[in-house]
Amino acid sequence: MFKKFLSLALVVMMLMSVIAIGASAAQVEIADDAAPAENVASQGADSEVASQGADSEVASTGADDGVIYFDAASAGWSGAKAISFYIYGLKGEGNVTEWGAKNKEYTSNDGDIWAFKAKEAGVQDGHQYGIIFENLDTTAQTADLLFDSTCYGDTGYVPNPDDKIENAVDSNKKSMLAKWKSSSYGPIKQITSLGNIVGESIPSTTSAYQMLVNFLASKGSQSLSNALNYNGKDAQTTIDETAKALGLNKGDVEKAIAEAKDTGANDGSGDKTDWSSKWDKSKSTLPDGESSGGGSSSTGGSSSTSGGSSSTSGGSTGGSSGSSSSSSTKSGSASNTQTGQEETVLFIMLGVMVAAAGVIFFARKKERA
Repeated sequence: MFKKFLSLALVVMMLMSVIAIGASAAQVEIADDAAPAENVASQGADSEVASQGADSEVASTGADDGVIYFDAASAGWSGAKAISFYIYGLKGEGNVTEWGAKNKEYTSNDGDIWAFKAKEAGVQDGHQYGIIFENLDTTAQTADLLFDSTCYGDTGYVPNPDDKIENAVDSNKKSMLAKWKSSSYGPIKQITSLGNIVGESIPSTTSAYQMLVNFLASKGSQSLSNALNYNGKDAQTTIDETAKALGLNKGDVEKAIAEAKDTGANDGSGDKTDWSSKWDKSKSTLPDGESSGGGSSSTGGSSSTSGGSSSTSGGSTGGSSGSSSSSSTKSGSASNTQTGQEETVLFIMLGVMVAAAGVIFFARKKERA
């Protein structure tokens, strides 16, 4: 009778162990299935970000090939027949492309992502450029956007077609603000033909102080001489407002006026642009201070005036990147869960073996008795 009882107990224990092992195996399978699902979700987020740059076909080229892109649909130019990539140098390099040139190289299947082989066209490493995207069907254009070889593979786009700034050369025109989807380079900060400031960033080729010197010394469209013909203000007010928007002080303006006079005398015309009699330091509304000796040529700086876009010189900042670690973290969590299940199975099997050994021991002891 005792043997039967022990045998029955052994059978029950083995059945329980089988059930436990089966449950553990099911949990392991669920964990295996769950981990890829989480990873797929993470990959989905990354794919969504990638789709904001260009479609998969367009993205197959890019950084390694010196190609840049423009999302015409973001500007409301979906289905455009010709998009121009106008690229000009910021420090005597000349134009890489000509204004209004039909330099279309590639479009995506829907015709909304345009590509241009910038490196092949002559863009040089280590040089900064301005770039303007123009719809040749309508002559609509974006504002000048800072660009260099670090932008290869990136896509220019218009965040809001209604967000326009004053054209730096012709204040009667407005242009859409354009940005890069990955690079932090933004619209070039410039002094307009009315003396206003547009754009966000200053190129490495100049500084806020040098921009003011050029504005005072020049006789062209982007000059104080030209601004006074159209903005309805006097020289004192225009200089103060322009300098303030550039973050300069009285000392900077005083030095810039003196430097502009020398610059004008040495530009071949012999015409000295002396504004010292038109600007009175004691009447200036600018903050006091000594000149910083050239001003900041830094990145950054936000626009302080009206809207519109420009079609000339340029500047901007930075560069950024980012990555997600969610995929690897989730994968690691799934792996840890699976390891724990395997340990549970092992302990159950060891327990069953010990119990079986105990049953056999007592059975033999009973027989001897």
